[in-house]
Amino acid sequence: MKKLPSIIWLLSGGLFFVGAGQSVVFITIPPLARDLGLSEIQTGSIFASSALAWMLFSPYWGKLSDRIGRKIVVLVGLLGCALSLILFSSALTLGTSNILFGWKLLAVLILARLINGILGSATRPAAGAWIADVTSLDERGGGYGRLNSGFSAGRIVGPALAGFLLLISYTLPFYIFSLGLLITTLVLLKRPGGNKDPKVLAEKGNLKMFDNRVWPFLLVGACLGLCNAALVQTTSFYFQDVITPSAANPITFASIGFMLAAFGSILGQLLIADRLRISPGSLLRYGTLISGISFLGISQSDSLTSIYISLLLFGLGQGTLGTGLAAALSLSVGHKNQGKANGFMGMTMPIGHVISPFIAMPLYMISPEYPYLLGCTAMFMTLIFVQVNVRHKWIRHKGYRKVTLDPNQSVEEG
Repeated sequence: MKKLPSIIWLLSGGLFFVGAGQSVVFITIPPLARDLGLSEIQTGSIFASSALAWMLFSPYWGKLSDRIGRKIVVLVGLLGCALSLILFSSALTLGTSNILFGWKLLAVLILARLINGILGSATRPAAGAWIADVTSLDERGGGYGRLNSGFSAGRIVGPALAGFLLLISYTLPFYIFSLGLLITTLVLLKRPGGNKDPKVLAEKGNLKMFDNRVWPFLLVGACLGLCNAALVQTTSFYFQDVITPSAANPITFASIGFMLAAFGSILGQLLIADRLRISPGSLLRYGTLISGISFLGISQSDSLTSIYISLLLFGLGQGTLGTGLAAALSLSVGHKNQGKANGFMGMTMPIGHVISPFIAMPLYMISPEYPYLLGCTAMFMTLIFVQVNVRHKWIRHKGYRKVTLDPNQSVEEG
């Protein structure tokens, strides 16, 4: 098996600190929000603001990476994420000290997340396009699996460190992960590669969002994003209200659950996608099926054992599905549209975080298991779509391997 380029590990390292920072935000805010006087809807709006900005700017950064190169866009994203974490932690410090409260506190928290959405959204589409630049067709799934495993590993280390560091200070985890982002930026700055390719620049892509090569994968990405957001935004509450209602510190139990989900993602990304090199079409189907089963398991959980097993399965399904989705879209669009395609996917995935506060949160307030039953239904409907859609069948039958003289033309017409 051919060894993948080392730059993938460095990009994965950048996403490691992004994932660690994100996990601390997601785990810290829901329980802390009640102490700060923020409602569930206001808490959801903090996440929704970032997701909305991410949706608007991700396509721009992806397209820009096709024009000026991958490296500079990745660097902008890493620096933006670091700045967002620093501002977010500062707001929490002022809030817990009763210096900043009410709508002013909410406004600063939203501003911090907006910075993450506007600038931080640059990293994923540019890094994803970079993977396509340095991998062959058959290596694409493994490359994306390795890249995304960094983000998943960050989601394990983030809660693990936060569980201890938050006892010392609410700001310490944020500053540590910000420092990691800055160090990764400096290392990446000195590495060669990722610059603009004159050959690609000479060929202008004409990719549109509703192109048949694109929308079938964006639709799956939107469902994946909605299900992921519904779980992320409600799970801490679920532990607090259903699983461990009498625990003194339910955030600790929720942190373990998020860590298990992230560990499951790594298994899907590094073992199934990278090590076993399962094809993107199979990754899509297996991941969707496992995700649907996991949501059903969460909805029926009433103990730590059952919800931990379900969250591990959730991570396995999401890691497998997400990797297959990224690889399938990359193979579907051709070499000159990689940045733009990754930007479209970056725009689609946060849709769930924009609408989840208005769907998942109200459903949770009616009955805690309803958001997870919604996720189960959405995943099984997605599985049916993947089975019958023409472009998904093309990926499953490896139509991209039939490329001969003009790879991009064959892919576009496939």
